[in-house]
Amino acid sequence: MKRPAPMLLAALLALPLLADDAAPKTYAQKLVTETLAKHHELIILVMHVTPPNSSENVIIASNIGRFGKKADEDDMRVIKTGKNNLEVNEKGDHFEVELPLLDASGKIIGALGTVYNYKNGDDKTQLEKVAIRIRDEIRKQIPIKDKLFETAQ
Repeated sequence: MKRPAPMLLAALLALPLLADDAAPKTYAQKLVTETLAKHHELIILVMHVTPPNSSENVIIASNIGRFGKKADEDDMRVIKTGKNNLEVNEKGDHFEVELPLLDASGKIIGALGTVYNYKNGDDKTQLEKVAIRIRDEIRKQIPIKDKLFETAQ
């Protein structure tokens, strides 16, 4: 007979670890969730934004967790230069387009990481166009940066 108590205890002990990576109930997370539901070609979507009263740019919304993770050099370069970063991962099976996250007025408010399945020979230019179209759909829904941090309705 199996004893569920040790398994239950292990699950309960793991809850605090899971809570740290639980999706925030913010407007930004709502945008990520809705965008992923609408765009099935998109496998990862991440928003890097500097929260109000903070100097650190971090992940504020994603479908892969890592909430609060500091932006890396690539993320910050996209934000500072306004230029997209295109990259095939080491395994060669994913293509990332990271681009400036804009508000409705066109102001850069962070970086948007988009990732797609990829195989050698896929049209990278077309994937970049898809990422721009997705970013522009999101942009229309962000009147100002602070809106991203509001509790989702």
